[in-house]
Amino acid sequence: MKPESLIATVANLPAPSPSVERLLELLARPDADNDGLIKLVRQDGVMSAKLLGLCNATAYGLSAPINSIAQAVLRLGHCEIQRLVMSVSFRGALCPALGGYAIAASELWAHSLLTAYVAVAVAASSSKVNIDPSIAYTAGLVHDLGKIVIAHALDDPTQAAMRELIARKESSLVEAEKRILGTDHAEVGECLLRKWGLPELVLESVANHHKPVLQPQPQLSAIVHVADAIAHEVGASPGWASYAMRVDEHAVAALGLGRADIERLTISGYDALHQVEEIVASI
Repeated sequence: MKPESLIATVANLPAPSPSVERLLELLARPDADNDGLIKLVRQDGVMSAKLLGLCNATAYGLSAPINSIAQAVLRLGHCEIQRLVMSVSFRGALCPALGGYAIAASELWAHSLLTAYVAVAVAASSSKVNIDPSIAYTAGLVHDLGKIVIAHALDDPTQAAMRELIARKESSLVEAEKRILGTDHAEVGECLLRKWGLPELVLESVANHHKPVLQPQPQLSAIVHVADAIAHEVGASPGWASYAMRVDEHAVAALGLGRADIERLTISGYDALHQVEEIVASI
């Protein structure tokens, strides 16, 4: 089945706020500033309310509550607010339980948030790529979005067939999806996000996060691949097929990372996991 056909079978997909596309356009501008960010968020009343709730989550340990978008930018900083806007925008899509994958409510969102945090750290640690932290965060956040579509196609017989392939170690999760369904969550996610207007850089990372592009130089998909693996390693690993995650060691090397870097990133992943759990629990 083609990704477009699968997407067409799912009613009422929770698309992100229109503010997302405008935010990504703003981030691409060299003259982007706090005033532009504040103005954009204020124009979306629902976004503003959700953002303030997330800003006041216990994970930030603020001594006094944040009561306005301008105050949020001042207290938490431009980059952190950008990341929170993206998190709020995709929360609706990533929070529901996905029975086909045995993913409980909020588990996919927690995994996606942690992957996003780690993707920023991986990008900063790599000597081989130059990726804007906000773009790395967005890519990590949306990398598994195709699962919300595929979950609707995973009836009991389909799940059983995929589990058998994985249990016999014949296939990774993506390979099993491809063999049984004719497509996989990476392809479906890329197709869905293209419909929603996300930039090509992010689309590449979603389409290839299980088979990252490394030549002639590593792309954003390599960063998301490593971040995804670390998120699984530290415990944000949702669903029955999570153990089928395979790490491409060539991606680690292509990013210029060594064993010590991966150990450090994994430790930072454990620290970020506590913050993610507090955020998920608070809203």
